[in-house]
Amino acid sequence: MALNKPDPTFSNFTAALNTATISSNAVIDCVSLYIPIFEVVKRLVDEIHQIYENAECNKEICSIMTDRVKTAEFSIGIMIRNIDNNSEGGDLRKKSYYNAFKRFETALIKIKDFTQNVSKLEGFKKFTNAKIIKAKYETLIDEFDKCMKDLHFSIDIDAIINRENDAQKVDKALNDAIQLLNNLGKDFKEIKEIVRDVGIMKAQINDQKNNQTNEIQVEKINENDLENPPSSKVGDVRENGVVRKIYKKFSVDVACKPESKSKCETQLAILGLLGQSPHILRFYGLTTLNNRRNMVNEWAEYGNLKELYNRFDIPWTRKIQIIREICRGILFLRTVNIFHHDLRCKNIFVLDNLNIKIGNFKCARKEEADTTSLGDLYLNVINWMAPELMEKYQDLNKRKNEKVYTFNCEMFSFGMLMWELCYEKVPYDGWKMPQIVEHVLSGKREDVLKGKFKHSDDLEIQKNFISIINKAWKQSPDLRISITELYLKLEEFAGKYPVPPNAPPLLDNNELDLDGKKNQHQVPIESLYPEFDDPDEIIEEEDIIMSLEEGIKMHRNGDRESAWKCFEQNSELPLAKFWKGLFAVCSCWRSDWKTNEAESCCL
Repeated sequence: MALNKPDPTFSNFTAALNTATISSNAVIDCVSLYIPIFEVVKRLVDEIHQIYENAECNKEICSIMTDRVKTAEFSIGIMIRNIDNNSEGGDLRKKSYYNAFKRFETALIKIKDFTQNVSKLEGFKKFTNAKIIKAKYETLIDEFDKCMKDLHFSIDIDAIINRENDAQKVDKALNDAIQLLNNLGKDFKEIKEIVRDVGIMKAQINDQKNNQTNEIQVEKINENDLENPPSSKVGDVRENGVVRKIYKKFSVDVACKPESKSKCETQLAILGLLGQSPHILRFYGLTTLNNRRNMVNEWAEYGNLKELYNRFDIPWTRKIQIIREICRGILFLRTVNIFHHDLRCKNIFVLDNLNIKIGNFKCARKEEADTTSLGDLYLNVINWMAPELMEKYQDLNKRKNEKVYTFNCEMFSFGMLMWELCYEKVPYDGWKMPQIVEHVLSGKREDVLKGKFKHSDDLEIQKNFISIINKAWKQSPDLRISITELYLKLEEFAGKYPVPPNAPPLLDNNELDLDGKKNQHQVPIESLYPEFDDPDEIIEEEDIIMSLEEGIKMHRNGDRESAWKCFEQNSELPLAKFWKGLFAVCSCWRSDWKTNEAESCCL
């Protein structure tokens, strides 16, 4: 687990150096040479940590890299605090030490670039050989460790001891990501072509903002190329003025939807490219009906997924297939570096063969763009919104200055969408917005209840759903499930629980007891949360985890037994690993350590 809180000394080099009592002008001149390097190193460490927090795939690799650079951050903090203890500047005055710091800066730049590439599907897809990536990883680790040694920085003992274990984690992460790309198979070549074309259009959108190029024109469909269906039926005219037509050019049913807010045509052209994916609702072009501009989209016979579950119960084996197709759509969007921003069942469309497609991209935009200003939509999407986004919209400063929306926000919404599909109802239905915000920001979530089923497989599918939901809606963004893990799990579940060939595609509404509340006066409701009445789940006094600060204080007061226990409890934190390492190589109060380790030095 990467450390979230930076060393306070390291957070502001200039302030820290100014507060040091430096007794020599020569030392001041010497230190001034390092201030620009310190500032660059700080920025790089922060950026690497941010990459880890926003990682879509290969999170283990990003975590390992982050833990290492955070250890370096701590060592630099110690060096800054102790500058005034060396009146002659010590190593800082040596040219070799200065050059070592520059090499360290270069090593961090390489780590940042590597971590950025492997953390995003858009960057990772350029790699096709896990051995090459692993070799690059090993080279970077070796270079970093050598720099730490040259700078006389504290080495993370756990990182050295666990290097083989880390290598196994890296192998698994890379193999999973490569498997994900390989599973795309023959579609991957087409995806790469779409990625290229979308990239070109994104660049043109940026040029248009700078008035450097003309807008791309999308397909214009003549009204005469659209005709009414030969026989009308219920559902041909829907809310928001959507009507069914037949597009004669392709002999397909299409939905003509009046535009409520005009989009630039280049953005619409990108929608047309996205529709080449089998998981995205196809956009054919623009037409004019009744003197109003309309978007012409693929026709969804069953409407959206929310409308479907309101009319029917969806069999569990069908739900697995549906959620897998949605995941594939999200995966495709990430390969072209686009966020949907509004994942919920209302924006998932169901074709006549029950195939699933993601649509309604009015909030979507590329990753590096400013987060969409939701405005009135805020009230509509709050039920699916990640807690960090809720905080953004509560804080005007964050709203203006931070690009909070990341893939982890998308994953949170996906988890809420899964819950919605699982129980076939809107999350927090009937709740007022302040109540939802308070509930979610406090770490609470929707109820997760066990349904009553005729078939044991249905219960197992629901449990699998809940397992993924719990990983997707974690409060801490960096702990949420990665796209790689999500994709592989859903592919596995879909293969294990296929739709039976003779099973009805849909069931009568309210046929399933999804949450165990039918006849609840007779049957107690069972929760799928952990059963905390289990004796093993009861928190005893010895289970309480002390803070790392308490452990350091115990060590300084001579209570090393308690300090060691604290460092073991917090062993996921790089700073705790540092203290454990010092104990392991320096302390002599534990008789079970080797003599040569105990004699190396004394704390």
